[in-house]
Amino acid sequence: MLENAIHRHFPRRVLKLVIPDLLLLLLFLLFDLAAASGGVVVERVELSLPGLPAELDGLTIVHISDLHYGFGRFCNEDSVAQITRLISSLDPHLIVFTGDLLDRSADPALAGTLPLQGLKAPLGVYAVMGNHDHHFGKEKIARSLTDSGVGVLVNRSVCIRKGGRHFWLIGLDDPLTGDPDLARAMAPIPPGDCKILLVHTPDFAPRAARAGIQLQLSGHSHGGQIRLPGVGALYCPPLGREYPLGLLEVPGSQTLVYTNRGLGTTVLPLRLFCPPEVTLLTLRSGTGN
Repeated sequence: MLENAIHRHFPRRVLKLVIPDLLLLLLFLLFDLAAASGGVVVERVELSLPGLPAELDGLTIVHISDLHYGFGRFCNEDSVAQITRLISSLDPHLIVFTGDLLDRSADPALAGTLPLQGLKAPLGVYAVMGNHDHHFGKEKIARSLTDSGVGVLVNRSVCIRKGGRHFWLIGLDDPLTGDPDLARAMAPIPPGDCKILLVHTPDFAPRAARAGIQLQLSGHSHGGQIRLPGVGALYCPPLGREYPLGLLEVPGSQTLVYTNRGLGTTVLPLRLFCPPEVTLLTLRSGTGN
C-alpha cells in the first residue's frame, strides 16, 4: 500500500513536522498565484465582420464587464478610477459594458452612485444589465447609469454612425433574471445591416446566430474566475458554460462571440490563472460589403 510505503520512508513524527510546513508552502504559493492573477490585462483582439462598411474598418471598441462594484477589489471610487484611466488611455471609438455593474452583496446605497462618470468615447458609452444588477432593480441602475452619461440598452438598439456609415448596437435584458426580447430590439434594423449584440450571458449566442447577428459581446462567466492548468475552469455559472471566455464562433454560422473575463470577482474575492480583463476590439471590414 502507498500509505505503508510512505510511512516506511518517513516516520510519523517526521510527517507531523513536515506536512504542516508543506501545506503552508502550498497556501503561500496559491496566494502568490492568485495575486499575480489580479493584474488587469488588456486583451487586444482584431476580428473581421461581414457587412461592416469598409469605411468603418479599424473602428475600436473597449469591452468591459462584471465590475461587481461593492465586493472584492472594487469597493470604492478610487479603485474604479484606475480602470477608467486605463480605458481612456486606449482611446477607443466606443465603450460597451456587458452587465453586473454591482455585486449582489453590495450595499444597496451604491446603486445610486455608480462610478462610471469618467468613461467617455466619441461614439458613446453603452451598457446592458446583468443578473446581479437585477437584484437592485433595473430601473434604479438604469437611472444611475444614464445620469453618468451611459446609454442603457434594454431590449433596444441604436444606430452607431461614423463618417456617414453605420452599424447597429443592440442591447438585451439579462436572460437569467430579466426578459430579453430580441425581436423587439431588432425591429428598427434594416435587413443586411451589420449588427453587434450586447447581452450579459454568452450562451445566448445560438439565438443571436439565428437572428443573423455578426458579433455578440458578453461577460457573466468570469472565465471561470479560478482555472487550473490542464483542467480549465472549476466552475462556470448557468448560461456561461458553452462560450466561457475569449473569441469563439457559433457552429454552423458566421456569428462570433467574445466573452470577457470580467473585472471583478464574486463569491470569492480572488482569481487564479484567470486575470481580470479589459478588451480592445478592432473591427475589420469583412466580406459582403
